[in-house]
Amino acid sequence: MENFLNELNDIQYKCITETEGPQLILAGAGSGKTRVVTTKIAYLVKYEKVNPQEILAFTFTNKAAKEMKDRVSKLLESDVEKMWIGTFHSMCVRILRRDLNFPNYTKNFSIFDTTDQKTLIKECIRELNLDEKIYTPNYVQNKISSMKNEGITPLEFEKFAFSPIDKKLVELYKMYERKMQSNNAFDFDDLIIKVIELFTNDSMIKTYYQQRFRYVFVDEYQDTNNVQYQLIKLISGMHNNICVVGDADQSIYKWRGANINNILNFEKDYNNTNQIILSQNYRSTQSILEIANSVIQNNTERIKKDLWTSNEVGDKPTLYEAGNSTEEAIQVANVIEKIINEGEKPSEIAILYRSNYISREFEEQLIKRDINYKVIGGIKFYDRAEIKDILGYLRLIVNEDDDVSFRRVVNSPKRGIGDVTVDKLSEIATEKNISLYKALEYVEDYDKLFDARAQKNLSNFKNLIDNLKIKSLSNSITELLEFLLERVEYISGLEKIDTLEARSKIENIEEFLSSVKNFEDNEEGTLHEFLVGVSLLSDVDKTENIEEAVSLITVHSAKGLEFKHVFIVALEEGVFPSSYAELDEDIEEERRLMYVALTRAKNNLYLSYAKSRMRHGKINYQLPSSFIEEMDENF
Repeated sequence: MENFLNELNDIQYKCITETEGPQLILAGAGSGKTRVVTTKIAYLVKYEKVNPQEILAFTFTNKAAKEMKDRVSKLLESDVEKMWIGTFHSMCVRILRRDLNFPNYTKNFSIFDTTDQKTLIKECIRELNLDEKIYTPNYVQNKISSMKNEGITPLEFEKFAFSPIDKKLVELYKMYERKMQSNNAFDFDDLIIKVIELFTNDSMIKTYYQQRFRYVFVDEYQDTNNVQYQLIKLISGMHNNICVVGDADQSIYKWRGANINNILNFEKDYNNTNQIILSQNYRSTQSILEIANSVIQNNTERIKKDLWTSNEVGDKPTLYEAGNSTEEAIQVANVIEKIINEGEKPSEIAILYRSNYISREFEEQLIKRDINYKVIGGIKFYDRAEIKDILGYLRLIVNEDDDVSFRRVVNSPKRGIGDVTVDKLSEIATEKNISLYKALEYVEDYDKLFDARAQKNLSNFKNLIDNLKIKSLSNSITELLEFLLERVEYISGLEKIDTLEARSKIENIEEFLSSVKNFEDNEEGTLHEFLVGVSLLSDVDKTENIEEAVSLITVHSAKGLEFKHVFIVALEEGVFPSSYAELDEDIEEERRLMYVALTRAKNNLYLSYAKSRMRHGKINYQLPSSFIEEMDENF
């Protein structure tokens, strides 16, 4: 493409043609960030005659790396294989496979994923005789990962581990590291740490990579954590031609270790930085940008910029106040139905929300209108594991012949009844031509099949289901469900894990409780009728692979996407911003999240909130989000 420079605006041209020294490109939402980075790489090769082998570009996802490679290849009309373009992890694997020289490790090391890590952590928990209900594998894995992302070793952790739990975590962390070494394995967090160690301990290897990579690029720099920051500093330390692209206003991954100070302090870290702001937006109308600007300007931790566009002014965003959450979902679904009936593609429509549990009522209303939808970056409400578990219990209570539900719940949460035990129980059921549940009555007669522990665990499970069946005769579905959750310690077990994933599961369970309460308040049906209704809701065509479907998506998963029509829902204080955001810096992160949500919209933006929402099975009355006040004059 001979004339690819002709397609740039003046600021983009400046970004691309100023190639030497540190460069911070502050790229606002929809400002053509990817185009600038890829064109700059192509410019270096085509016009500055830079050897492709001297270019290194870090991305955060394989998808972003592939897009970057494809675009550069198209611009140069040639192969880009000699360039190093890829994720932090993939680039570090290349370095370690070539130059690893640690004692007790070889270059054919394994890379352990999350499942492998948890297997190893379970071994450590058993060997240290720790209570797995307190030190759950999820919890331990998250703690170790967080520490590694901060660059905290077991010995450093030991210095500030004062509580009994933290002291045990130190032991777990140390044992985990020893076992990783004996397995000749690294986890994903190790990959970056080990390259930093390699460069720190071996100046020849460090110098080789510093000399080789004359030009270093980092995409989404605002998302970098502390160890990624260290790696970038090391690898770009000789030529100092480091170009980072990002937007402090879109830094929304603090919970994943991202440090916004990396981008805010870039000019302090790199002398003579050339800072360029890309503020022209090619995505949204001016009306949408005015709202986004009015919200984000309330943050103090940012580099000031206002987005603008040469696009039309467009319709002013719409704000809808609903009496309750059901009314809100009905209104949103009605507007979506109208937009589709007027000829719009469903794929151009998205519903954005702060937390996963919010999706349920919107899913139900879309299903009622036969509107295809997909949950991007997530799972449909009634397909989520914790919801299927609870439904499994309820179905088994109603129908004791339901072997599928029996198998789902017999060891969920874990109660020491593994697949081998269930298979033995299945032998009895087959022999007597009865269900797995009914086979529980005969376990004592088959003492050669089951040891004392298995017999006790199966007996306890039978007693649980029997008690639930009795409860179901004289209690409401809500009371039955609350009794079930308490008896099996489902929520309390998740609370002990104390991760974002566990918190999301708790919110989903509480939302399910709300749906049960809503059913009982409005329909006065039996448990069987409730389950039939849920089955009909969840038995819709699977639309994950259907292109023409409305997108339901959390704001975190929406980053980088765009739609003509965007609905941002459940804009209530305590929901968005989240009730977990207590410190000023947390509120600023929530505001950045709102900014990301607002800037996903191209043509039309619809905002809504409910004056009441069912939470924990009870009606909660709430105030509109404080962010709405910040955008008030723009409606």
